[in-house]
Amino acid sequence: MRDTDADMSTLLKRWRARRSVADLPAADPAHGEGPVTQAVMAVQLGISEHHYRRLETGRRPMSSDVIAEISRLLTLHPDEQLALYRWAGRPAPPLLSPIAPDVPNDLRDHIDRLPFPALLEGPDFGIIAVNRRAARACPWTARPGANVMVDLLLPGPGRDQCAQWEEHWAPPLLAQLRQGALVNAALRAVVDRVCEDPQVRELWHRTADLRRHAYGTTRPMHLDGWRPRPAWVRIMGWQPLHEPSLRVITGEPATSPHDPVPRSTK
Repeated sequence: MRDTDADMSTLLKRWRARRSVADLPAADPAHGEGPVTQAVMAVQLGISEHHYRRLETGRRPMSSDVIAEISRLLTLHPDEQLALYRWAGRPAPPLLSPIAPDVPNDLRDHIDRLPFPALLEGPDFGIIAVNRRAARACPWTARPGANVMVDLLLPGPGRDQCAQWEEHWAPPLLAQLRQGALVNAALRAVVDRVCEDPQVRELWHRTADLRRHAYGTTRPMHLDGWRPRPAWVRIMGWQPLHEPSLRVITGEPATSPHDPVPRSTK
C-alpha cells in the first residue's frame, strides 16, 4: 500500500465521521442518526461492503462516477473532491462544488455592501444569493430557483430586461454556455432547457462561438425604477479564492458601451 493510500483512507474515514446517517440525502428516519459506516456507504452506493472497503483503502480503483457519488453523499468541499480525484488518478471535472453550496456570511456581507446590483452564482449559473440592489433592479434574480442562463435566454421577466437581446445578450451567454457544456456534462441539461425555445435553438445552431466567460462586457438593460431608457451595464465576474465554487456577478453602471470606468450609484 502506498503512503498516499493510507493517508486518503484515513481522510475518508474522517469525512465519514463528520456525517451521520440522518444527514445523508433522502435519509430514511427509520435508520436513526448513527455514524456513516463503511456498511452505510456500501448500501448508498449499491455495492457490497467488501467492495466499498477495498475502494476506501485503495485496493480497488475508484471510477469517476463513484467519486462523484461519494462527494455528494459526504458533501465534500471542492478541495476535498479534487484531492480524491487526483488520488484515484481520474480527471477532475472543471467545475467542482457541493450539491447545495453554502454561502459564507462574509460573502453575503460583501455583496450587500456593494453600491450596485450583485449576486452569487453557482457552477450551473444558478443564483444562490442577491443583494438588495439586485432584488430591486432585477426582481427575477430573487426568485427561488433563478438561473442566469435560463432566465436571460428564455422568454420572461429576465429576458425582458435585456435591451437589444439578440445583439448584446444572447451571443455572449450562448458562447459561455457552450464552452461550459463542453467541459461539464451537467450543463447539458441547461443547454437542453434553453434550446426548447425556438429562437434560442436557432441561435445555438447558427453560431459556434466559444467563450470561457462573458464578464467585462457592457450591455444595455432595462432597469426597474432607474430610468425610462435602457441603461448601459458592465457585467463583471469575480471568483472568491476561499469559495471557488461560487462567482460574484455585478452589474456596474456605465455611460456607454465603451465606457472604461464603471460608475457606481447610491
